[in-house]
Amino acid sequence: MSIIRKALAATALVGAMAACGGALAEPTELKVWCWLQNFNVPAAQLAAERFTAKHPDVKITVEDVPNDETIVRMNEALKANDHAKLPDVVLIEDYRVQNFLHDYPDFLKDLSGSFDQNNFAPSKIAISSDNEGRVYGVPFDSGVSTLYVRLDLFEQAGYSLKDLQHMSWDRFIEMGKQVQKVTGHQLIPYDPGDLMEIRLMMQSGGTWYTGADTVTVDLENNKPLQEAFKTFKKLKDEGLLLEYQGWDNLAPTFHNDKVAAVMSACWLASLVMGNEEQSGKWRVVQLPMLNVQFPSGISNQGGSSWYVNNYSPNAALAAQFLGETFGSDRELINELVPKIQLISTMKEAETLSNYQKRYPFFGDQRVLKVMTKWTTSIPAVKYGRFTKQIEDQVVQPALKSYLGGTALEAVLSKAQHEAEAIVKKAK
Repeated sequence: MSIIRKALAATALVGAMAACGGALAEPTELKVWCWLQNFNVPAAQLAAERFTAKHPDVKITVEDVPNDETIVRMNEALKANDHAKLPDVVLIEDYRVQNFLHDYPDFLKDLSGSFDQNNFAPSKIAISSDNEGRVYGVPFDSGVSTLYVRLDLFEQAGYSLKDLQHMSWDRFIEMGKQVQKVTGHQLIPYDPGDLMEIRLMMQSGGTWYTGADTVTVDLENNKPLQEAFKTFKKLKDEGLLLEYQGWDNLAPTFHNDKVAAVMSACWLASLVMGNEEQSGKWRVVQLPMLNVQFPSGISNQGGSSWYVNNYSPNAALAAQFLGETFGSDRELINELVPKIQLISTMKEAETLSNYQKRYPFFGDQRVLKVMTKWTTSIPAVKYGRFTKQIEDQVVQPALKSYLGGTALEAVLSKAQHEAEAIVKKAK
């Protein structure tokens, strides 16, 4: 008998008792943690509404818990074995999930049988899987990469939208030099404290800082990483990068007509649309391609999935909730498109009616449809447990050294040894 049928039978029994003067039982309650009042929280609330409409014996409470606070509270509860402080369902950022799978192997419930993984982008499934192929997360949003371009500026320099399609980085740099010469605009903005551009380039070539096992360091002989470093140096040497510091200073670089393009993810679209005076001037295209064996103009930045606390007495019900909503409900996904501008990782989501909308700001492109279709082609990599440590302690200073004139081979050889030491110590 399913969890819901058992609950319904219990409800009927309690109803009979109530008719004889007994008290009605409270509905089974699930607690969900997620963050962002304008994105994840309303998505969870809508999923809860759709689920409880079918299962009135269940109550679902959605709590807005900031991302960093979620990680702190979960780590504290797990270290203290105080599982009562944990939610039944939690949203976890893709870059962090492997840490929980390793550090607390009994915490997250295996959801392999709760939904059909074949209905989602392989890259998203890989993120929440262990080395034995068990899947722990129900996919949610995509962070598929996007190159936002000011078509009007490229047209002034003699280029068309066709010229910006399926181009190499070398070609994009050449166009950027001409755009700068004609219009005075630099090509793209970058934050020296964030390696987003390197990450996007590297994953577009199908690799990460570690191999498929998530512990074998892959820096010294990582061809996409090498090409990302070379490409970034070309951009810098040609004066095509506009430096900014911190997230709050990104929007002014493109709202104030300082750059001709922005390299980021799908979720930046709403911010790009923040200056109505630029309506009609922007377009979205794939990233330029690296000079590697398997070039791709598609990558990923950010994203998250839904997980179940395996210690919860209601873990089976929580898994059923995720399976029936985010794991399979296409109407839920369709409703979330206009509500939160969701770029889904569900295959063929781009065929849903709400993805057909055209955006005058982007020259009537169906931008959400385009981005959603790209999602299924994101190169699948496993981020592993060491992304932050390797990036902050090794790759960041390595790039700085390379830009300062040190040979690439020497820079990455040193980085390889330093990263291996970090991984060895963590084991």
